[in-house]
Amino acid sequence: MDNSTYQDTYRTYKRRILKGLASLLLVFCVMVTIAIAVIYLMFPRELTDFAQVLFLVKRDFREPIGVGRMLDGATAGLAQSANDLYTYYLTPDRNKMISMSTQGLTGAIGITVNGVKEREDRLIIREVRPDSGAARAGLRVDDAILRIYDRLVSDLTVDEAVALIRGEPDTYVLLLIEREGEEQKEYKVNRVSTIPVQTVQSGFLLDDYAPGYRIGYIFIDYFARNTGGMFDEHLDALLEDGAQGLVIDLRFNGGGDVAATQQVAGRLLPEGTLMKLVSREGEDEFRVRNGNLVEIPYIILVNGASASASEILAGAIQDRRGGLLVGVKTYGKGSVQSLYTLITGSGLRVTEGRYYLPAGKSIDGVGITPDIVVENNPEDKKDAQTREAVRLLIQIIDGTETYDSILEKAS
Repeated sequence: MDNSTYQDTYRTYKRRILKGLASLLLVFCVMVTIAIAVIYLMFPRELTDFAQVLFLVKRDFREPIGVGRMLDGATAGLAQSANDLYTYYLTPDRNKMISMSTQGLTGAIGITVNGVKEREDRLIIREVRPDSGAARAGLRVDDAILRIYDRLVSDLTVDEAVALIRGEPDTYVLLLIEREGEEQKEYKVNRVSTIPVQTVQSGFLLDDYAPGYRIGYIFIDYFARNTGGMFDEHLDALLEDGAQGLVIDLRFNGGGDVAATQQVAGRLLPEGTLMKLVSREGEDEFRVRNGNLVEIPYIILVNGASASASEILAGAIQDRRGGLLVGVKTYGKGSVQSLYTLITGSGLRVTEGRYYLPAGKSIDGVGITPDIVVENNPEDKKDAQTREAVRLLIQIIDGTETYDSILEKAS
């Protein structure tokens, strides 16, 4: 084949390919046009309003707004139309931060906040880690976060607020802080390097709580994907060191990963039902898979900020008489969400159903009342809820009481 013939053949194939692509593009455009026409015929008022609002806000608002930002807002509105507090859309950067959190990784400033809002306009700091960006900036326990950059906390879910606070390592976040007795002040806080978050902490309670006894204490901050493994490690270490009883602290635990909750439950409950999830598709049962059941008595601490996955664990333990619950009524989040990562990197959190505890009760909007109700007095130097849990554990260890006898006296 000479060069001219080769070029003619190449041009022929090229024309055919271009014609084919043009035909495919034409078919695609026709299909899109037909789809838009059908949708418009079904929802003429809604689509007309959407187009007109987009045009007028873009043209008339007091300051320029990008179309991308407006479309993000419209997409968020689709999720909000479900009229559900826990169904919402996340832009790519915010979705990335929440995904890092659920994996137990974060570029963080070194604080822990309540897992649920005590008031709609603020998040309360309940821990400031030493040598963290927050500590260096001067943040304190009980400070209230009112604004993150230019976003009011009242306009954000807890997950969204935490996602905004977290970010790329060695960058800064601006927080508007309210402190009792002082004027509101903005703080510029440095984020530390991305490190695994220690969602579980443990140790033995001091002798002023349990003189002469080895009472272990495990605090679960929230349920990330690495929480189950961390819980196993901490529990095994306490058992090896001679723990006679165990206090498991779920106070201020706003929930998280259900699979991690199942793994923790596998050390505390025999095989059986953890919860039942009822959705539009029907009913699914989540079960406890027993691996290495703990043999020492334990008590669970809960409060009004214990929510979602922590309520699943606490409720299953109460229903199945695995251990006692001490504290005050929990938050009452009885729904389960699926987190989707869209092809663009954005995220969508959707409430897929309502869960029911093993005894068949829904706690959504109701919460769980502990077996032993104990209020903490802020002026008391000792934690009254922990002190009561230890007192009950010592009675069980000494054989003077059992779970059943304590429940009978409390009822």
